[in-house]
Amino acid sequence: MKVSVIDLGYNSLKLVNYEVAKDRSFAAYGQKSTLPRLGEGLDKTGILEDQPMSRTLKALRLFRDIVDLQHVNHVLPIATSAVREAGNKNLFLKQALVETGFAFKVLSEREEAVYSYAGARVALNVQAGLFFDLGGGSLEMVHFEDTRIRKILSLPLGGLRLTDLYAGGNGGFSKKSYARMKKRILGLLPGAEDLPSDQKLDLVGVGGTVRAIARFEQIRDEYPINKLHNYEMSRETVESIHQALHKMKLKDIKRIPSIGQDRARSIVAGSMVVQLLMEKLGFRRIIVSTHGLRDGVLSAFLEDPASYRAGSIEPVIHRANNGRDPLPASHGRELVEAIFAGGVMTKKERTILLDAIREVSTLPLTNPESLFYVVLESDSILGHADQVVMALALANAQGMKRTDWLQATYQDLLEADSEEIVERLSSVIKLVEILNKTNAKLGLRFQGHRRVRIRLENNSKRFPEELYRDALKDFKDHFDLKLSN
Repeated sequence: MKVSVIDLGYNSLKLVNYEVAKDRSFAAYGQKSTLPRLGEGLDKTGILEDQPMSRTLKALRLFRDIVDLQHVNHVLPIATSAVREAGNKNLFLKQALVETGFAFKVLSEREEAVYSYAGARVALNVQAGLFFDLGGGSLEMVHFEDTRIRKILSLPLGGLRLTDLYAGGNGGFSKKSYARMKKRILGLLPGAEDLPSDQKLDLVGVGGTVRAIARFEQIRDEYPINKLHNYEMSRETVESIHQALHKMKLKDIKRIPSIGQDRARSIVAGSMVVQLLMEKLGFRRIIVSTHGLRDGVLSAFLEDPASYRAGSIEPVIHRANNGRDPLPASHGRELVEAIFAGGVMTKKERTILLDAIREVSTLPLTNPESLFYVVLESDSILGHADQVVMALALANAQGMKRTDWLQATYQDLLEADSEEIVERLSSVIKLVEILNKTNAKLGLRFQGHRRVRIRLENNSKRFPEELYRDALKDFKDHFDLKLSN
């Protein structure tokens, strides 16, 4: 099944096409985005102006052609702050329906925040934190801990909105207007006392401004991985990038590849919001998520179309609070859990292995080197360093013995003992692959320090005995175990 999500914001307009599997999992296979700046001038007039509406409707007609060409089964058009706040929103919505056939669902502030949070939560390994989605018109924030949302905020602090209010005709800021903008942002942002918590909170950011800042740093620092999801930036990095952009002229910002012509105008204001948010709340780092509103909307629709259309977000909150769907039971998963319970595997290794098992079921048949890059470029709940380790372990398990040149390429991300960790994980992956393909079960019972009794349950007439013995020996050697039947 094909589903398209159209996301109409204050500044941007995006179309993402998804292929949906029978188990309701999905993957994006095409997208189109533009910045018609629908909300331009909204704060001054209270209505959507003719020129921004004309730009937006023109882009929507193009999106209609794309959707029709793809033979999409369902289209989910959503609109956020610009349409939500406009005095003439009904006129615009009617025009959009007549000219394009798209019947937009206008999200409330709460819906927008929850859908964005839900889309990001399942794609990250974060248990407690502050999630924010910075758009052109508003800043949505969700404070969550374990299985509970504790607070939802929506603030009028979008990058384009602030630019319209405080920038001059040339797109720059005078000292006075810059100071006024900073005062407004600090006045509206919550303080650390508004997020009481007994846990260490992570900061997760979504939105075009956050992605542009992250890409700016990656290009500047020649980062070895071409991926934004789960990328981490320090507060010092965000501040230095904001200050660098603030000192530049608009024409020079437009020449920066990671920012581009359309986003250049709002990036100074947007980056200031991110910097001040981190400063005021005391966050030392930010985790970038490329999953958010559109993923959350699609998940909600697939989970319960009637509730989605009715505007009920309780099922969305429940699903997001429970995080990612658990890995289905399998002999491989049981083996990993048994090794972890035996105390010879770290929590980090367990997390990497469980994600590797999930990856194995969807990986294409390809050579080990190509497999490494396929795994590395896919979005994962793992941080980038751990994902490199997982990709190396999977490639190693498929026969790529010489991984030292790859480890050298990513050495700045990896820990000193990464080579041994890769070998350990690879030995388990080899065993898991045998168990999964033969439906065999390997039971482990730890008896004292690193002494393990094993029991193989196998009903396959063509069980690969030699391959199993080799894999078992690698497992024993790399975990320094003494095995007995």
